[in-house]
Amino acid sequence: MTHTCIVIDDEPDAIEIIADYIQQMPELRLLHSYVDPIQAMTEIGQGDGVDFIFMDIDMPRISGLDLSRAVRSKTDKLIFTTAHTKYAFEAFEVEADAYLLKPFTFAKFALTISKLIKEDVKSHAEESTREFYVKTTEERNRFVRVKFDEVIAVESVKNYIKIHTLSEEIMTYLTLKEIKERFDETDDFIQIHRSFIISKNYIEKVEGSLVKLPKNILVPIGTFYKDAFYDYLLKNTIKTGRHN
Repeated sequence: MTHTCIVIDDEPDAIEIIADYIQQMPELRLLHSYVDPIQAMTEIGQGDGVDFIFMDIDMPRISGLDLSRAVRSKTDKLIFTTAHTKYAFEAFEVEADAYLLKPFTFAKFALTISKLIKEDVKSHAEESTREFYVKTTEERNRFVRVKFDEVIAVESVKNYIKIHTLSEEIMTYLTLKEIKERFDETDDFIQIHRSFIISKNYIEKVEGSLVKLPKNILVPIGTFYKDAFYDYLLKNTIKTGRHN
């Protein structure tokens, strides 16, 4: 994946160095460079968003800090490139992702960029594991997005699955075994009956062999699953040292 870049610096030599660094990294592509921060503000504000903006702080007419407030929404990553350490706190306030102190080497530049890209990839991966899609039984080629943190329980009913969420019930032609493989990616769910997987986060009450969930859902604890469920319950129960 190629990440688009813009460089803003009133010193052409500084732009040339950063442009050379960008060229040495195959995952980066320089779209434009500006020596005039006012022109940069106008054109970036009217254009499409980019992945990286590298920006000097000490510039004529408008500082990089003020400029960043105007263009921050147009970039995923904002990196200040400056010869002064005194702006570090202000850079943090405008949500800069990195602060490269001039003169910085290519190694320092590459390390910073690689770290930001890896963090972004990790973030997207974690986000994707919090949701999934299922094909519903209601109409042909209709897919519904399901968020894990909204699922109360998954119930096997005849030849389909009913997903109970906070807002609706979703029917899909899957087996409990098939959907369990996806739910096993998170530790928030536990199977307590041959026909039910429930969310640990939505257990309201356990009375004897019944588990009460929101929306008045009552799930019996199956014989085959009771040891694992009660083991989970005991591990998460606060015990008292008092004796009656």
